[in-house]
Amino acid sequence: MIHYSFSCHTPTSQFVQIELKIEIKIPNSVKLQLPAWRAGRYQIANYAQNIRSFSLFDSNNQPVFWEKASKDCWVFNASEVGFYRVCYEYFAAKMDAGSSWVDDQQIYLNLVNCCFEVKGTTNKAYSFDFIFPGFPEQLCTLPKISKGKYEAVDFQQVADSTFLAAHQLTQWQILLNDINIHCWIHGEVVFDQAEFLKSLQAFIKVQLEDFGEFPEKEYHFIYQLLPYKHYHGVEHLRGTVITYGPAKSLTETKAMKDLLGVSSHEFYHAWNVCAIRPKEIFPYDFSKENYTKSGWILEGITSYMGDWYMLKSDLYLDQEYFSEMERVINRVSQDFGWQNQNILESSFDLWIDGYQTGIPEKKQNIYANGALIAWALDIHLRNSGSSLSKIMKQAFDRFGRKNKAYQDGSFWMMISRSTPIWDSTDFYQSFISGNKSIVDELKKILPQIGLSLSENAHEDIITRSLGLIHLENKIQRIHPKSPAYSKLMIGDEIKSIEHSNTTNISVYRSNGQLLTFEFTEPGGNFYPNYKLNLLDEKSDLFASWRS
Repeated sequence: MIHYSFSCHTPTSQFVQIELKIEIKIPNSVKLQLPAWRAGRYQIANYAQNIRSFSLFDSNNQPVFWEKASKDCWVFNASEVGFYRVCYEYFAAKMDAGSSWVDDQQIYLNLVNCCFEVKGTTNKAYSFDFIFPGFPEQLCTLPKISKGKYEAVDFQQVADSTFLAAHQLTQWQILLNDINIHCWIHGEVVFDQAEFLKSLQAFIKVQLEDFGEFPEKEYHFIYQLLPYKHYHGVEHLRGTVITYGPAKSLTETKAMKDLLGVSSHEFYHAWNVCAIRPKEIFPYDFSKENYTKSGWILEGITSYMGDWYMLKSDLYLDQEYFSEMERVINRVSQDFGWQNQNILESSFDLWIDGYQTGIPEKKQNIYANGALIAWALDIHLRNSGSSLSKIMKQAFDRFGRKNKAYQDGSFWMMISRSTPIWDSTDFYQSFISGNKSIVDELKKILPQIGLSLSENAHEDIITRSLGLIHLENKIQRIHPKSPAYSKLMIGDEIKSIEHSNTTNISVYRSNGQLLTFEFTEPGGNFYPNYKLNLLDEKSDLFASWRS
């Protein structure tokens, strides 16, 4: 077995001391591969930049020569049988749901950040000792052997796990359908325990009912409640880490709904991503980019279903749900990336620009655009006697339960076979492999579930008439069909605006020029605000979709 020991001599330094002990039974070349990225964020993270003081010793405590084969792969020749010891320090100084943080209050580690995958030995299992006597409250999502000791069957399980030790942790527990649901909170708790657990149970219950089975026997909601503004969640098979702040805001209904919403999203990931996964990331190869075109399934469907389960469990009132979806629709409607890149291409390109603004009108957002595609798909499926929740249960039964991966074609085949009276091929070619507007599609089909999508003129006259989105007097976006598109630039700073028979705009340009442009009032309706409306409060169509 490959064994890790963790300790921390000086928490305020934010360095964790790590010792890795490897048993070599057959002389061989050994590779120590540190992950370059983590599951849930398809972007190279370069965790190796946080490692220092790397050293290697044989069973006689003699130094062993090593060298780097790449930026995050260390290699050495184990010329003799016995135990080899690797010592290094990891700098844990980034607080979010997928990183690691150490200070005088806590030791928080996502093991994918700081643990090597050992290649070149017959051992596959890993064991862990966490030696932090100054932090008596501890949790780990790995299977527990005894106090402070845990084991993993392989590195895939290691990389999917989280450890947290603190002076004080709030721990609550729910037993639901024979599943132990643990709720851990580090930070200030300003809300009622019973009410919060009741809300958690509400969306957990309906998700369990629809899937019929949970992949594991226990699950950990790990909340880092912070004193500053923050919002992030990362999925794991046996738990999730959610960072949220400011903690004091959770006395407010909107903030609490946000926390529950991301909790529902991440819990859904226990099935969709952790259990139901495309072949390109099954298993994960953490040494390099894992390209997949299934981002809209992984994150788009999860984004839609996570919020839909909030509605189904009555944690969202109808209008609260409408507000959430209006936010997504308005975000998608302001970006014309769908004209230039389909959702499959945007999924593939996550590794280069998926988590940054990127160049104008280049791509689709797999979360937002993907959620609207999932909503439209759900409506069509329901009209054919199925639903997206039924499709995802089929995916779990066919792939997740059997520990098999799906291919893009096999996933869509399930949909096609469930909808004999609907031409799913046309939908796929239009909105998944094609470049048609999903917002326009929703306008057409939302009445089928008792809703309508109306356009209201943007409240800002410059945005409305000239297609300029600006923030703090700087132009952030220009509508491609605006008369301003050929004159103004993103980044121009608006000095003045004068309205008469024409509109005169003076701007400072980054090259030092002060420029003035005249526009005749186009009377356009650029960047309208979209609003969802219930056509009939007693609509059977809406009630059926909602439940």
